[in-house]
Amino acid sequence: MPNNSPRYPEERRLATVLFADVQGFTSFAEQLDFETVSDLLKGIWKQLDAAIEAHNGYIDKHLGDGIMAIWGAPFAGENDAEQAVAAGLDLVKALNKLCAQSRIPGAVNLKLRVGINTGQVFAGYIGSRNEYTVLGDTVNLANRLEQMAEAGTVVISENTLRLVHSNFRVRRIEPVRVKGKTELIQPFVVEERLSSSSRIHEKNTSRLRINMVGRANDLKKLKLLYESTFKDHKPQMALISGDVGIGKTRLLVEFGNLLEGSGEKVTIISTRGLSHATKVPFYLWRILLRNCFEVTDREPTQAATDKLTDGILSLWENDPPESKLEAEQLLGEVLGPSGHNHILTEEELKRVLFLTRELMRRYSLDKRLVLFIDDLQWADRESLQLLANLLSAEEAPFRTLVVGATRPELLKTQSHWHNLAQVITLNPLEMTPDTIRLAYPELRYQPDELLNEIALHAEGNPYFLKAIVKNLIKGGLLEMNTRPAELQDQLLAQMPESLRATLQARMDSLSREARTVALLASVVGRVFWVGAVLAEARSTPIAGSTPMINIPEAVIDRFIQDGLRQLVHAELAFPRSGSKFSDDQEYIFKNSYLRDVAYSLLPNRNRAQYHKAVAEWMGQSAEPAFQSMAREHERNAAAAAKVTTGGLPPILGE
Repeated sequence: MPNNSPRYPEERRLATVLFADVQGFTSFAEQLDFETVSDLLKGIWKQLDAAIEAHNGYIDKHLGDGIMAIWGAPFAGENDAEQAVAAGLDLVKALNKLCAQSRIPGAVNLKLRVGINTGQVFAGYIGSRNEYTVLGDTVNLANRLEQMAEAGTVVISENTLRLVHSNFRVRRIEPVRVKGKTELIQPFVVEERLSSSSRIHEKNTSRLRINMVGRANDLKKLKLLYESTFKDHKPQMALISGDVGIGKTRLLVEFGNLLEGSGEKVTIISTRGLSHATKVPFYLWRILLRNCFEVTDREPTQAATDKLTDGILSLWENDPPESKLEAEQLLGEVLGPSGHNHILTEEELKRVLFLTRELMRRYSLDKRLVLFIDDLQWADRESLQLLANLLSAEEAPFRTLVVGATRPELLKTQSHWHNLAQVITLNPLEMTPDTIRLAYPELRYQPDELLNEIALHAEGNPYFLKAIVKNLIKGGLLEMNTRPAELQDQLLAQMPESLRATLQARMDSLSREARTVALLASVVGRVFWVGAVLAEARSTPIAGSTPMINIPEAVIDRFIQDGLRQLVHAELAFPRSGSKFSDDQEYIFKNSYLRDVAYSLLPNRNRAQYHKAVAEWMGQSAEPAFQSMAREHERNAAAAAKVTTGGLPPILGE
């Protein structure tokens, strides 16, 4: 009997969908025995499935000689589109390698074609087996891109390109007309993944000029620590802490520019934590050492290993042979391109820590060395241990400045970094029309009224501001004398997908309780009340909807209260005192976009149910403002129900 219990919630999500198909397989299989074909397919999908899963993809279904995979559902990561495109390239390589090694005549002629698209989908269950999948125009276009791709290539949509632009080299191909769309679709062939850079850079896929504002004092702190480091002859660290989009990477970039423009001979080497590499031992230091010795991603593994080995040995040039051998073998094995393949003993770990510190000391003898480490919140445990050793060990002092950037969670879970580094906390910027004009010279002629509306939605977050401005310029809205009221509607309706992806991933990282409360609270609005959330939790689902809360009535109160505490602990919502309308505890989402993303995840059937519950709860109050809000929720409930019934009169009382 199939299991009809939903494993994942039914939601409207931003997702990246991949279709892949083995070209020439049908005619090739006709010449083979059924069992040979079966064995070959099993071998192909074993290799290709592994490539998808290595990039955190969800395998939706196998289609004989084809496959469909999803990123962003049932769970989202912050770089889903990038992971999907990287997986597409690896799929092509994996099939080429597998077929080249096959003993079956003609297998070498099999090639894979891949199509990838990003957009809004409905994630839910279909069929008698209650299979989880995603539906919508985004899926259809991904399938169409796969069908038009040439054998051995990966073709992506413009939507996907916008999210991965700086990480891959692409080639524009002829626009195509797709059934059901009035405009031509612009596809791109992905040629290769770009090599990792030795410098931290901020993604900016437009020609928009952006000046950094409001961080002069933070730059001054970094400059003072830099001068102190090379005066005191000991490693020091600045740790820039702040929320998503607050400007940590931009501050790193500007500090690097400041150092390079100072006239001093400074060597800047960079590395970055990745969300999918948090369990890869010493990942940060592998990339850092590759950049130290100018090893690129495009070099074959053996060539990269040889180059790294030569670099290590050059620093031990005048040492006894046994010292050279230890440095070459231990550092090369642990920090080399392929990494170590066994768990280090305590003694081996001590030697790796010592040798890496010694390597950095020797490397920095004739230069002012500055290490940039971005996204430290995703660093693996071993890399953090090595970094702490670099900063705290007493033997053989040397001069190196480390500048790291992290989200606040690292400092919350590992408080000892407060003792190892000078923490620079970035707070939201004070945004006024004048500061926006300074940051974006292209907006210098826009009126204060319009810029105030933009500032209101950006809420002091530079990333939000950039995403908003780019979207408005792309849509031509700043050239149309758009009234602030119209602009507000556009800002809500056209949230940039890069911003939506970031916040969706943040939502998915929450516990079940906190995420559920966030979705329920989003129905109420940016400001919400405990009583309204509890009313939603106890409401009866309308016909055809999947309950979002499936827990006993007796524990609903505790479930909601636990979720609220966790939401506040994650600093995604905050309690407010002195509510004007209710005796209930009042809360507010950290920003309006977070509320909008939470609300966007809800299917229309659930929206109808929850708006109705909120309307009934608010309708019990004699406060005129609550009565007005109740009527608005009633209208929203009717509108959502109407969508689910295809325009038929809603039946909300079922």
